[in-house]
Amino acid sequence: MRHIKFAAIGTALLLSLAACGGADKADNGGADAKKDSAVQATDLSGLKKVDSVASLVPDKVKADGKLLVGNNISYAPAEFFAPDGKTPQGYDIDLTAALAKVMGLKPVTENAEFAAIIPAIGGKYELGIANFSINQERLKTVNMLQYFEVGSQWSVKKGNPKKFDPASPCGKAVGVQTGTVQDESIDALNEKCPADKKIQIQRMEQQSSVTTAVVGGKVDAMYTDSSVADYVKKLTNGQAEPTGKTEDMAGIGIAIAKNDEQMTKATQAALKYLIENGYLEKIFKTWGITDGLSKEATLNPGA
Repeated sequence: MRHIKFAAIGTALLLSLAACGGADKADNGGADAKKDSAVQATDLSGLKKVDSVASLVPDKVKADGKLLVGNNISYAPAEFFAPDGKTPQGYDIDLTAALAKVMGLKPVTENAEFAAIIPAIGGKYELGIANFSINQERLKTVNMLQYFEVGSQWSVKKGNPKKFDPASPCGKAVGVQTGTVQDESIDALNEKCPADKKIQIQRMEQQSSVTTAVVGGKVDAMYTDSSVADYVKKLTNGQAEPTGKTEDMAGIGIAIAKNDEQMTKATQAALKYLIENGYLEKIFKTWGITDGLSKEATLNPGA
């Protein structure tokens, strides 16, 4: 689920948490990243153009040989800038590269305001890939292909030394990043707590600060998107770990112009190929995520 506000947390998260436990570096090359750089990317060197998919790509898209994708590069681990401050990385960036390869196109990701992406699909952009939650409002204006599912997740210090119970957060010190979905939902949880046992909510502007507080024992737990929880576990080498069940799951999808049946078919075929041949799983594994991946390239779920 996207933030209510969009803080550029990726680089700060990477650099800060590396000090906590050392960040694992994924193989690079799949998204044209150099192996000796600090850029992380899934190795997609074995992925090639698939003729049956490429034949479905509209001629107007094939004309310049590029897959133009709108993104808002500010949400780790989906899309964020590498420490160089200019190279996009994340699972949505890798997914874009993989779709383009299968279609026989060159991926071009353009950073844009989040709210401006969907209105520009079918004109400025062929696709929108920016960790978009699938909802009825969006389905009125674009087609959406689900590739992932995300929810809210509690995390604690390794081994849960403070014995935090996700089913009973009342009276506990909990860290959340300001502007996130969890920043809003934790207030609703707190309303259910007795007056003398309220959740001690500690709001912080950066996810890296929240994670450092968990690892350092300054809070009992943190509340984040499930994808962020998995990514943090990877970055901290397990010093912070998810606990309890993921709540409030929501589908995440690729946005395509509603009236572009041919591009919809091509994208669905490309995603289907990535799912069936293990590439979607490989991409998310790079970012420490193994749960919530789509088993089918479902178009407009819940429509």
